[in-house]
Amino acid sequence: MEKNIELLNVIYQNAEMGIIGIVDVLRKIRNPKLLEELISEKKEYQKFLKETKKLLKKENGECKQVSLMAKIGTEIYSEMKLMKNTSDKLIIKMMIEGSYKSIGILTTKQMEYTQCSKTIKTLLKSFIDILNKNIDSLKNLDKIC
Repeated sequence: MEKNIELLNVIYQNAEMGIIGIVDVLRKIRNPKLLEELISEKKEYQKFLKETKKLLKKENGECKQVSLMAKIGTEIYSEMKLMKNTSDKLIIKMMIEGSYKSIGILTTKQMEYTQCSKTIKTLLKSFIDILNKNIDSLKNLDKIC
């Protein structure tokens, strides 16, 4: 079903953007707990990529990766934001903003793609739940950074 493939690619691209965002800031982190958190989040996103690829294959679909322009745009955004201020608090803020952006995109798609398979809907809900958990973890870290 075409809608299944479309929704899986939305999930895939949001997980990929999460990884790109994390990789962009990892080398600038000072707090070991924040570093540990973001490495853990990256692993979670990688699991979603793997599961999404598996489901896309099952649906006879192909992964549509994030465009090169979007990747470059994200990298430039990170570099510019962190050019003068590389504080862990700013990195936390950027990660939370990215997660909220993904939640917005995924929630909108969740409402649009009501006819998708139960497996894909469950994966989407799990991804949104993980993003919310990550936001809560980052908020708690913000208090100690």
